[in-house]
Amino acid sequence: MPVKPVLLFAYGNESRGDDALAPLLLGNIQQKCLSCVAGHPLKFLKDYQMQIEHVMDLQNCERVLLIDADSSLDKAFHFYPVTASAESLYTTHGMSPGTLLHTFRKVLKQKPPLTSMLAIQGINFNLGENLSEPAQRNLQLATEFLISLLVSDDFRNWDEKIF
Repeated sequence: MPVKPVLLFAYGNESRGDDALAPLLLGNIQQKCLSCVAGHPLKFLKDYQMQIEHVMDLQNCERVLLIDADSSLDKAFHFYPVTASAESLYTTHGMSPGTLLHTFRKVLKQKPPLTSMLAIQGINFNLGENLSEPAQRNLQLATEFLISLLVSDDFRNWDEKIF
């Protein structure tokens, strides 16, 4: 049986200030030449927003890490588990992580892979703006955190940070 990949899925618009945090974090990980975690290959995905079509990208993954900027956080980043939720709030402008997992379950008739979210605090999401100073600091902290998860020989460190 082939080893299933771990998907790192970053979404955000690199032209909208701090909304670029997730794609930039993914780029930082790729520059570090990290290619596997706990014996599972890393698979990278970047998009402007989460769409229903991304259900297929989650298929056959060991785990999924969703990465996004979040203006509601009161700290540099937040790492937490995502569970399927039957929301009907998705639009042509994206969908929530819980809705993506619920859609995965409904479409593929199987349990979605263990999924986590790494939300990074962003402040300024204006079109054409650069990354804000606080977001630059938060990006560095989130990068260091994610590297600490990815260099482990197993998923214990990952799981301990979630639960």
